[in-house]
Amino acid sequence: MGFLDGVRVVDATRLLPGGFCTMILSDMGAEVIKVEQPGLGDYMRATPPTKDGRSPVHATVNRNKKSIGIDLKSAEGKAVMRRLLRTADVFVEGFRPGAMTRLGLSFPQVKRVSPKIVYCSISTYGQDIRLSSMPGHDINFQAMAGTLAYSTRAEVPLLQLGDLASGMYAALGILGALAGRRRPVFVDVPIVGSLISWMVLPASVYLATGRAPTEGNSLIFGSTPYYNLYRTSDGRYMAVAAIEPAFWRNLVASLGVPELEQMRFGTEEERGRVASELGRIFATRTRDEWAKLLMDRDTCATPVLTVEEALASDWAKSLGMLAGTGRDDVLNGPVRTVPAMRTKPFTAAPDLGGDTDSIMKSLGYSRAVTQRLKSKGAVQ
Repeated sequence: MGFLDGVRVVDATRLLPGGFCTMILSDMGAEVIKVEQPGLGDYMRATPPTKDGRSPVHATVNRNKKSIGIDLKSAEGKAVMRRLLRTADVFVEGFRPGAMTRLGLSFPQVKRVSPKIVYCSISTYGQDIRLSSMPGHDINFQAMAGTLAYSTRAEVPLLQLGDLASGMYAALGILGALAGRRRPVFVDVPIVGSLISWMVLPASVYLATGRAPTEGNSLIFGSTPYYNLYRTSDGRYMAVAAIEPAFWRNLVASLGVPELEQMRFGTEEERGRVASELGRIFATRTRDEWAKLLMDRDTCATPVLTVEEALASDWAKSLGMLAGTGRDDVLNGPVRTVPAMRTKPFTAAPDLGGDTDSIMKSLGYSRAVTQRLKSKGAVQ
């Protein structure tokens, strides 16, 4: 059996934070029912680029889930939702604070329907501060958490770190609540706060010095030659993290400059000279030539790969980082367990309302009633 077999999760979120949270739960065997707005669905369905009319983002995050379209603003739709929640162990929502209360689906309202519910709310700043009602997306979350102001020029981030951090914290909170569940539990996950909590090292620099970290001002931010990036002859880069003495010794020996071993530390000027020498050496060969030379010599030196190179690499294939659902190729989770945390086969992300009929039947609705509710737009 999978870790969460028998656990039903009702997911009323859109976009990445909630979807990533319930993806983790589905990977552990939970049954995840995705509640979507009829006619529109989760906005991630249209996230570009698309392949054969389907978004790989949506396909990855919503694998192993079921979909039902419910109009949460209609009386009939709310009745269907309440009946669904009576069967649920977990409810996840990602609306602005106050929205669920207006819909009659707040934590106090839902726990009357489902007395042992684990109710998780994911929002930008949590439920109770002045900024709680503000809208936002990941670039706003990172901007407010301080992660975009590290270099002299802020850049649009590659990773949606706020979305992903909060999704992981939400999954962790839900798992903890399920492990010790005796009563209804409310899990409040602020996205910006989740991201700030990941800044252990940069926040520690500030707490220790009173100054925010900037490029080149400490070991992990590029002030040392043994923890840095070096440009190669083909315009690519090698990443060096030879912090420990043994790794540094192996690196400089492999580069043919063993005399630099005793110059790991020194004045800022001396470190600059060492970095310049390493820069000169790395510029004499291509990235892949250096990778072939250094990666098997305990040097903590690796090539800087593109997304395409990382996904196509032998090690990514060995880890099973890409998986097929029979309909889509999706990014896989990295955790493997013995026994397996999910024993059921992977299934493709559902079409909007693709499971409405079977879910309605499981809730006791007849085919005729389901069709009537569909015709009124209460469900899809």
